[in-house]
Amino acid sequence: MKRLGLTFLALVFSSLAQSQEIRIGVAMPISGPGSYFGVMDKEGIELALEQLKGAVNGHKLQVQYEDSACSPLQATNVVKRLLDQFKPHIVIGEECSDASLAIAPILNEAKVVQLNVGSVTMKLTESGYKYTFRIFPNAEQQSAPLVKVAQGVLKARTAVILHEKTNAGNDNAEGFKKPFEAAGGKVLATIDFGRDVNDFTAIATRIASLGKVDVLPTFALEGQQVRLSQALAQAKVVKGGGGSGVQMGSIWLPYGFDQKAGQASEGYVRIVQFDPNEKRKMVQDFVKAFKAKYGADKTPTHINAHAYDAILLIAEAVRRGAKDSESIREQFSKFKDVEVTTGRITFDAKGQTSDLSVVHFVETQKDLSWKALNWQ
Repeated sequence: MKRLGLTFLALVFSSLAQSQEIRIGVAMPISGPGSYFGVMDKEGIELALEQLKGAVNGHKLQVQYEDSACSPLQATNVVKRLLDQFKPHIVIGEECSDASLAIAPILNEAKVVQLNVGSVTMKLTESGYKYTFRIFPNAEQQSAPLVKVAQGVLKARTAVILHEKTNAGNDNAEGFKKPFEAAGGKVLATIDFGRDVNDFTAIATRIASLGKVDVLPTFALEGQQVRLSQALAQAKVVKGGGGSGVQMGSIWLPYGFDQKAGQASEGYVRIVQFDPNEKRKMVQDFVKAFKAKYGADKTPTHINAHAYDAILLIAEAVRRGAKDSESIREQFSKFKDVEVTTGRITFDAKGQTSDLSVVHFVETQKDLSWKALNWQ
């Protein structure tokens, strides 16, 4: 009888201990062409956990990382495994749109919150998923200011659109093309390519033959954008190669792209979700803490920042009383003007952040540094 009582108490205490955990699954690319996402995401998450000392309101934040590889199939398998074995209250992920779309219905059917930090496709928050939230501006939210700058500031009348053949690439390309043409601009060509393309010489040569191109909106992962910028410079299409065309981009490229692309990136105008030079106290505190943890020579990217912010938002939901997936969803639905390093987060009825304070324009200078542009 005594042993039975002890066993019962042990089960009770075990249950209580379990209820004091907030289990966070992280599905990010650690391998493949988007592997830099996973590395930077983990840096941001680990810094936030360290600052929170791993707990909020007595709830331990338990994190399990999985490699979803920017792949719909692998992301699906990873999330099913997380649900079966880890039983998360929330899953952060994925970075790539196709993978994010693959896991959204699975998580929604399981009634587990998906907090997306880096996918752009419109479909993610337009599909009616009750448990999906996104702090990353969608394709329309990014393309609209790109078009505004292209025509209003750069006085662009012609464009060549370059994009990878994915949901994200397609949505970004279409999001630029429609309003650009509606405002009187002419798209000379829309060129897509698979992620297996490494040589962009033929594409750059084709663009050089089209005559004067004012802007070249480009939507692809970092590795391909480095090679594409260099090919365009070699063909003397863009400013970095002595041409007149301005390459433009939305929030695809991390801080440090300019150094990898070299002089070819000069004059590149793009949107970033996080500007490490922004004077807000939260931003400067984050930059200081990041350098203290990872090295004085390291500057946090928007990928570091939005992963860090994901943990801050989960922590804020817990502070407001969330203790499981359903209550996290309820608290997220109420978020309005919540300050994080990337800006302020207000979720609309579809779970999409509606505050465009996360959009910053920068231009690559001759010395490959950024110049922040007050164009938004």
